[in-house]
Amino acid sequence: MNKVKITADAILAIIRGIFADNDVNPVIDTPGAPKQWIGKRLQEILNVEYFTFKHRPIDTERVIADILAEKGSSSQLAALNTGFCLLYLGELDRLYSKDVDMIGLDATLEYWIQTSKVKLLEQLVEDCNIALSGIRLPVQLGGETRKAVVIFDRPNVIEVREGTSFGECAQVEITVALLLYPDVVSYSDYVVSFTMINETTGEPYQQAVPLSSFAVVNTMTQKGVPYISNLAKVGNVNLSNANSFVLVFDGYNNPFINMVADWTMQKETGDNNQILEMTVTRAGVDYTHEVVISDHQINVNADTNNETHTLKLVTRGLI
Repeated sequence: MNKVKITADAILAIIRGIFADNDVNPVIDTPGAPKQWIGKRLQEILNVEYFTFKHRPIDTERVIADILAEKGSSSQLAALNTGFCLLYLGELDRLYSKDVDMIGLDATLEYWIQTSKVKLLEQLVEDCNIALSGIRLPVQLGGETRKAVVIFDRPNVIEVREGTSFGECAQVEITVALLLYPDVVSYSDYVVSFTMINETTGEPYQQAVPLSSFAVVNTMTQKGVPYISNLAKVGNVNLSNANSFVLVFDGYNNPFINMVADWTMQKETGDNNQILEMTVTRAGVDYTHEVVISDHQINVNADTNNETHTLKLVTRGLI
């Protein structure tokens, strides 16, 4: 595995990619928001020029010239709505290994922005942490792909100044922690869902299961056969194979979990060959199986105060 170089520009590119996602760049339609914000995306309202120490912020004259070139008309007031943000790197810890390239680092976003927009920064940080929770994000560092866990700290207002060229402005710092992993398939790359029927509309939909763990086993049935040129030596051939799946999850109030729990709790089992259509998504690729329940165990523990399900499924054969 090739090692990666960490630069402020590379980290800024990762963060700006996160900010461009629609989940963290919503259209503002909140009641009570300024009228000039309604219908615009959050990043458009913030109007921030991001830079590192290698690239200084552009001046007001250049901002106006760029707007003139893009829109054909402008005024000096347009530049006064601009904010600036400097990104610089903090501590960096690298795991030194021949095979594994793992890095933990801190970066700081130092904003100079109008005080009326500080609440937008708070919304941005919260939306980022919700969207990225439990996810290893694919990122590019040079020509190498890595997985990154990204956590934003709350905005910290360092100073507020009145009467600046940009009005009343605040200096706001946001610390970002990044953990860079090798490009491997992880928990966040797996989604297991089942086809359910909406009781109101009768339409099918996919219900994901919040897994604690997931295992799949492909079991081969083998037979020993002799070598054609040496009958005293025996090899093996696979005659058939079967798939089995083990899902472990907590007892959330989830339509699928409630359904299989209801089947297990009933006095009479009903149809033991009830077909479930299961879709396993691994790294963006879907695998669909028709399965039946082989074993379902429910444990309720006093120490954890919740129920835990262990559900074993096998692919359904012909009857």
